[in-house]
Amino acid sequence: MPMLRLDDMARATGGTLVRGDGSTAVGSFAIDSRRLEPGGMFVALRGSRTDGHTFLGEAAEHGAAAALVQYVPGPDEPAPPALLRVPEAVKALGRAGALARNQCRATKFLAVTGSSGKTTTKEFIAAGLAEGHRVHRTSGNFNNHLGVPLTLLACPDDAEMAVIEMGMSAPLEIAALAEMARPDVGLVTNVSAAHLENFRSIDDIAAAKGELFAMLGDDGVSVVNLDDDQVRVQAQRHKGKQVTFGSASHADVRLEEIEDRFLPGAALTFRHDGKRQRLELAIGGAHAARNALAALATVVAAGADVEQAMQGMAKVEASAGRGKTQKLDQGMLLIDDSYNSNPAAMASVIGTLASTPVEGRRILVMGDMLELGPESPAMHREVGKAAAQAGLDVLFAVGKLSLLAAETARRAGVPQVHHQPDARDAASDLPECVRPGDAILVKGSRSMKLEMVVKALQRAYGGAA
Repeated sequence: MPMLRLDDMARATGGTLVRGDGSTAVGSFAIDSRRLEPGGMFVALRGSRTDGHTFLGEAAEHGAAAALVQYVPGPDEPAPPALLRVPEAVKALGRAGALARNQCRATKFLAVTGSSGKTTTKEFIAAGLAEGHRVHRTSGNFNNHLGVPLTLLACPDDAEMAVIEMGMSAPLEIAALAEMARPDVGLVTNVSAAHLENFRSIDDIAAAKGELFAMLGDDGVSVVNLDDDQVRVQAQRHKGKQVTFGSASHADVRLEEIEDRFLPGAALTFRHDGKRQRLELAIGGAHAARNALAALATVVAAGADVEQAMQGMAKVEASAGRGKTQKLDQGMLLIDDSYNSNPAAMASVIGTLASTPVEGRRILVMGDMLELGPESPAMHREVGKAAAQAGLDVLFAVGKLSLLAAETARRAGVPQVHHQPDARDAASDLPECVRPGDAILVKGSRSMKLEMVVKALQRAYGGAA
């Protein structure tokens, strides 16, 4: 990890070292005192619910060498031996992340954003690059104004490449993260109706995602999805080199075919550098195949070997909540995609469910798709229509907005439609409704807590709850 001296951090953050020695260096950082490593720095954030300053004593007990604070505790209050006082801890954390970026020895920093598929694409990129390089990457979806600087601060000294995921819910957030990380390669996976309640239109969402392209230097490389009109427009904000991907004949990484299925995993055939290749994935769905295509183009942009990268990408498995498949008792198949949802992602997984061979029925458990703004009711009705058009047998709708999908699906001819107000009720009722051989897809926005439904099915039919 980069060892940052406290006097350097004071200059970078505009802070004042009120206790301790400026020559003290720290190499690990935490905003949760329970995850603090001995000799590290605790960052005391003031939130709407908790104040990190109340945990300074606990940080000291865990061996913190220093703390980043907005106010200094009293002389009798326990605290780490060194205290760096700053006007605003969140901004100071970002500046510390930028300082770590300057000191990190990695030769390439790659940034990934987009409306959907960011985390899976990041995992594909990292796994592909790791076949020939030492790679540091964002942990989980630690992709916001706190996660990105902590990722930069955790970059190991021996990392050769760093893959940084960037999320946003408002304008200028990507620009701030890109200014901090200064990526050499920038990928926007796609643009769709996510976080629409914070924007006036899809065009505004695209402009916010496109901040990544705008922040790339002339010597940087933008990775451009030619199948997404919004991405193509935003890519014009970068005047440097581009690596393109998509179904267009002139794409650098050209998609030829996708095998859309949940089991044994999706597959894609693509052409690059005059060679036709096929990549079989352990993750199901056309959306995963498109994420893999974006990752392949990013590998090209990083100057790495594509065939070598394919070996690593083929090993990537879906994590809980992100399309993880599981065979349950009585021949049932559970697809856990409960972590998040938006209209484009929902449409994609409905298509995959429809094309997946099953012995029993195809069941969609959908939760509300949130942060979609005034078009939200119409978008939920579209899900009900899509479920009918795809020939799904059962729709189990969860939440107030999903009631609109249920009503539409019932009118459109879905044979069985159920509705429950929340995940708890759905988790109680669904296990009694499923039959041997059914395939059950669970998908909704994170705050709908549909993991409760997943765990209920696992408990009832032999999975690990």
